[in-house]
Amino acid sequence: MTIETERNSQAQANPVFMTAKTAICLMAAANIPDASTIVRCLELENHDPLQNMIDPDVILGNALVVETKYRAMCSLIKDSGCHVCVDLPCGYTPKALHLSKAGMRFIGLDLPIVVQEIEPIIRSLTTSSDEITFHGIDATNYESIRTALQNVTGPLCITTEGMMMYFDAHEADAVVSNIRAMLELHGGLWITPDPEFILQFFYSFHSIFGKDSLAKLATSKESAQQQANVTNLSNPLIINPDDIIRSAKTAENFINSHGMKVEKITLAEHIPNLSIYQQLTQEQIRNFKTAMNDCHYWVITLDEQRQQADDTEQQSTPFEMNYTLENNMFKVSIVGRLDSLTAPQLLTAWEKIKTTSMPMGAEIDCAKLEYITSAGIRVFLIIQKTLGRNLTLTNINTCIITIHA
Repeated sequence: MTIETERNSQAQANPVFMTAKTAICLMAAANIPDASTIVRCLELENHDPLQNMIDPDVILGNALVVETKYRAMCSLIKDSGCHVCVDLPCGYTPKALHLSKAGMRFIGLDLPIVVQEIEPIIRSLTTSSDEITFHGIDATNYESIRTALQNVTGPLCITTEGMMMYFDAHEADAVVSNIRAMLELHGGLWITPDPEFILQFFYSFHSIFGKDSLAKLATSKESAQQQANVTNLSNPLIINPDDIIRSAKTAENFINSHGMKVEKITLAEHIPNLSIYQQLTQEQIRNFKTAMNDCHYWVITLDEQRQQADDTEQQSTPFEMNYTLENNMFKVSIVGRLDSLTAPQLLTAWEKIKTTSMPMGAEIDCAKLEYITSAGIRVFLIIQKTLGRNLTLTNINTCIITIHA
């Protein structure tokens, strides 16, 4: 298997990683230190990920949101009292450079395709390489996160930014369980803007574009969905702007059910002076600062008075896949998890088989498939589309039916 084949399989199974390239281009547009250098190293100097944002106002609005999140998160991380930042997902941002200069240890966790690109770039830009490490993980996969942090000591400041909205309810439940397990093991806290990410976009765009904001938001959402080839999925952690009070309570109860508690930090109190202000009028800046009083970042810690709904730790069977071409049928049996780490292997096997002889159909034995994420489902759909829907899943167990019913 060539490196290029492996990368193509990772990209198709996990297209959401492209939104991280959009983010670093927006950071460069906002003049965040080192962002332009990373963009050049990624050979994105023409800002390709922004090309489908034809309206310059849409770029401006997104750059405002991205710079606000980046600078506010860096400030909160440094004020957390923790020496170690675990950034999940780390993306392509210069956060590792910024925090290591401030004397913190930075551990970047992301999809392997992202880590393979960003790690050598960051290492070329710093002399503090001992304080910066990267690991390819799947956020729903406990073992991958535990292994990445196995040599870490001291309390953690875990950050999730721009990730939770891409999970369905079952995946979100797994991710939150994994974060809780890491806090139990290492101590510390979890900071995330994700529950209110829609609100931050809405209030930011409305503050600078007024009556035109809804149309520009719609354009922004469409661009993001096209680029990531996914839609924002529904899960109980994400607040619905059409029902803020009820959905905010649902999100908080979701965190409580995992044995954790929430403190909401008003964003307006943690925004330093932004570079993007140079592109705004004084009235827009005032409106924006006022609007951020209605946005919060969630600081989440263990609640010793609560118990997690299900405190049993599940051990996954190591992934194994066997496949063959039999009677012109692509036959596969899968053991263990089919997630962001393993789904590309199935796609690579499929690509290898069909380059020799296009099968008439495919049959995937799911009897020992223990867990499947959106990445696994996406690979199933890729195979199905190629075959004209002639894909059969056999021995679908109750666990898989429950997860993706």
